[in-house]
Amino acid sequence: MKDLVALNLHMIVTIVDGGTGEDVIDFSKEAGAAGGTILHGRGSGVHDSGKFLGLDISPEKDVVLTLVPDSLTNQVMDAIGQGINIDVPGNGICFSIDVDKVIGITKIHQYREIIGMQELLDETTDRENPES
Repeated sequence: MKDLVALNLHMIVTIVDGGTGEDVIDFSKEAGAAGGTILHGRGSGVHDSGKFLGLDISPEKDVVLTLVPDSLTNQVMDAIGQGINIDVPGNGICFSIDVDKVIGITKIHQYREIIGMQELLDETTDRENPES
């Protein structure tokens, strides 16, 4: 089947101090995730502000995006939270976002629910043009 679409996923977003993103990915993989993507950013939260020689400092942050089937979300978030001691103030934040559809995933066959793009387009057309 060509042009597959994964359905019913969650994106787990974890924001941690710079250099800690690889650890988050390791904890995610141990819990069943396929991997993750690390983006680099700067913090501006209550635990992130500081001054050095009178200049404001914004510490480097890693933003880790981990796409998982909805059935793995709690397990992966728990592993991340325990792994980075998320209950300690300033150690990071982790949350999930519903993701309806995804294309272009290398290991798409590992996801619990997939559908062909043409079938998805046909369903959309059928809903928009119901037969009388």
